[in-house]
Amino acid sequence: MLRGAQNGHERLFIKLMDKEPKSLAPSLSRGLDVIEILAKNSEELSFAEILQGLKIPTSSLWRVLQILRERGYVHFDERRRTYRVGFQFLYMGNILMNGFGYRSLAREYLKRLAEESGETTELDVRIRDQLVLIDMVEGAEAVRLYSHPGSVIPYFHATAPGKVYLAHMEKERLRRGVQKLGLPRLTIHTIHDLEQLEKEIDDVKLRGYAYDFEELREGVCRISAPIYDRENKVLGCFTIACPSFRLDKNGARKDDLGLLLKKIAFEFSKEHGRL
Repeated sequence: MLRGAQNGHERLFIKLMDKEPKSLAPSLSRGLDVIEILAKNSEELSFAEILQGLKIPTSSLWRVLQILRERGYVHFDERRRTYRVGFQFLYMGNILMNGFGYRSLAREYLKRLAEESGETTELDVRIRDQLVLIDMVEGAEAVRLYSHPGSVIPYFHATAPGKVYLAHMEKERLRRGVQKLGLPRLTIHTIHDLEQLEKEIDDVKLRGYAYDFEELREGVCRISAPIYDRENKVLGCFTIACPSFRLDKNGARKDDLGLLLKKIAFEFSKEHGRL
């Protein structure tokens, strides 16, 4: 390239870099604004709420949301007419976690849990208002269950990893959530009373791990303990899942497995978090 032409390109580049980022790519900037407002809010937002929060032209917001929906970055609830972050971020997050070795690190601990318990072990992570099973290892005595990596559980009150997350939530926020969404009774064992759920959550805080006994699905029990990130926030849960005939609600094995989970989750958090 000629020296004069090269200098011209450099001057143009510097001139562009001096501009505000939004003026360079306004549509991209608006798309990122939409993603950020949805990610920062704990509840789903309506079109009007997004519009009010961002103050961008109605037609522009409509186009941005349509593109984000088509690409899977935003999910639209047809019944509620609300928007939330889509599962494409889970896919992207998986790529990121694999890049940092997070999943492979967690898998070693899941293998240890599976070897020592003989049962299926899981890594469960909260994605917005749902639980997602990220990884699973089957033990020598494991019975094939319904869940598989990528499975989504929308009911926090009815499963052990969900109760772990609820135990780290302020009670007022929990009550607002219950008031809005209720406590659907999925089986005859599901807790569907707020007072009973709050007592259960208090027990989780004291024990350091949570149970569910056929509360989400008949014949399946789970025990979960939290793992923490470098900011001492819940990163996810290590979970043992097994058939109900191998986990008596009144037997000692549930606490043996709970203490095993707590021990290995603590080791993971100490090694890779901030405990």
